[in-house]
Amino acid sequence: MRWRLFVLLLAGTVLVWSAAAAWINISTRNDVQRVLDNRLIEAAGMVASLARNSASNLQAVPGGGKDAAPVHVSRQLSCQIWTLDGRLVGRSGSAPMIPLSMTKDGFSEKVIKGEQWRVYSLVEPQAGLRILVGDNLKVRRNLIADVLKGLLVPAVVGILALAVLLWSAIGQGLSPMRRVTDELSKRAPDESRPLEVEEPVRELAPLVGAINGLFERLDELRASERHFIASAAHELQTPLAGLKAHAQIALATDDPTLRERSLRSIETSVDRTSRLVEQLLDLAREEARTSEIAPGWIPLSSVFQSIAEEAQTFLERRQVQLRLDAAAANADIRADEAALTLALRNLIRNAVEHSPQGSDVRVSVTRNEGMFAIQVFDEGAGIPPAELSRIRERFVRGSGAKGSGSGLGLSIVELVAAGFGATLKLANRTSGGLEASLQFQPDAVREQA
Repeated sequence: MRWRLFVLLLAGTVLVWSAAAAWINISTRNDVQRVLDNRLIEAAGMVASLARNSASNLQAVPGGGKDAAPVHVSRQLSCQIWTLDGRLVGRSGSAPMIPLSMTKDGFSEKVIKGEQWRVYSLVEPQAGLRILVGDNLKVRRNLIADVLKGLLVPAVVGILALAVLLWSAIGQGLSPMRRVTDELSKRAPDESRPLEVEEPVRELAPLVGAINGLFERLDELRASERHFIASAAHELQTPLAGLKAHAQIALATDDPTLRERSLRSIETSVDRTSRLVEQLLDLAREEARTSEIAPGWIPLSSVFQSIAEEAQTFLERRQVQLRLDAAAANADIRADEAALTLALRNLIRNAVEHSPQGSDVRVSVTRNEGMFAIQVFDEGAGIPPAELSRIRERFVRGSGAKGSGSGLGLSIVELVAAGFGATLKLANRTSGGLEASLQFQPDAVREQA
């Protein structure tokens, strides 16, 4: 991270500096050109003023107009005085013998013996003279280069110094992060005590808080897993122990009545074990689900019919009638069909197990306070009010529990219902029995057309 931050900051600094340097380069060149051009104009004016006063004494320069004299570029400014008929009557020491420019008036550029000149021409008609003042552009470029060099060298040195400061500051700023990393890397896989970082900084407080919150949730999850495994092992051990004991009795006894009773007990233990294994698999499958299934409209009657056919033998053995109200028979539910079937199957089975022989278990659909509910009514003893708040916890069975239940059914219903946006509510009926309902949003239930 230190290298990454350093490269990002340094790259940003160099980018900004490069843009500034480009702007300074262009601006400096323009300013220097403008200043030097103004100097040519002023110099031409001064020469013209002097030439006007002595125009009559000016003599033609021998060799003027011929390309014979060497060009000296060590001096920046050169001057020529020409008559309007083309005779060179005066020049500075560095000026060539041939005209610096053929332009009548104003600025122009010309190459003489490989040297490029920028020339300002000023015509004095009254004195019959033409003043040419020029700069050798090579000298100008050297001047501009010297100015830019004077700006660039300190800037480069500044960038190098800034890079050293950035590297040191980033290392110092990340030192608390390194302490957190060191603390985590020294920990055992199962260690989840809160982080204790020496000299914590304010910016790291949210990160340390989030990590400690994660450790706390992991602790709770591990405790829940330990409780789940211990409860599942206990629930499996009980029917298996019963199976073994009754099998030994059935093998050892010669009494037909006792043998039949033992075999019935074995059947009950097998049912309970099968139910427990089935519910454990349902719970594991629902908790492992990572992708959401797009819900569709499902006729409640078809789900009910499927559950009723599956539970036919169980219903006959319990001598309980399963009924579906007309409103429920005409309702469509928006949910995942497998999840809805699993939830209703558990509610109906619980209701049948706790219903007296000859009674009804009724499934209905009602609307109350803007919510739609699928309700399952039984005529059993209900749940003691003191146990209603804990009855949904895993492996918790009420004091009046009957049948082969393992205490997982309502946990599975609550988990599955949450997946399609419903909530589970339990309430004892005033007329006796329990009302278990799945509460849906209004747009999740509709009447069939």
